[in-house]
Amino acid sequence: MGGVTTAPVPLSPRLIAEFLGSAFLAAVVIGPGIAAQRLSPGQIGLELFEVAAVTAAGLFAIIVMFGPVSGGHFNPVVSFVDAAFGGLSWPDASAYLPPQAARVIKALYPAITPAEAAGIIVPTRTAPGRRRPPPRTAAPSPAPAGPVD
Repeated sequence: MGGVTTAPVPLSPRLIAEFLGSAFLAAVVIGPGIAAQRLSPGQIGLELFEVAAVTAAGLFAIIVMFGPVSGGHFNPVVSFVDAAFGGLSWPDASAYLPPQAARVIKALYPAITPAEAAGIIVPTRTAPGRRRPPPRTAAPSPAPAGPVD
């Protein structure tokens, strides 16, 4: 009769829940930051408040959705701390790592340019009231020294 069971959930549904939960968490953290910059440009305090409020509400919703299936870790650090305190077995915590990390890396990839991935800092905006310096060009090669035959 459709009662609630306390039987443990098999590993594969838990891994899928961690993968999806990590994806939603990445969206909940990245999306509001972008939206807040567009909704409240120049008002840093308001931007931070908007991001914090949306992230807290989103995290609550994600934990309510996936928590009963996988425990609602969504982060390797949380999984390993739970394992250290005995709430999750070490093999399960290790199994949670690939879906959690893979989904977050996949979510962040469009936000990272190849230059940033290589460690090159590329300025995209200048401070108010400042002009962007002109792009650097190659300097002309110096004339050869000595007499020319």
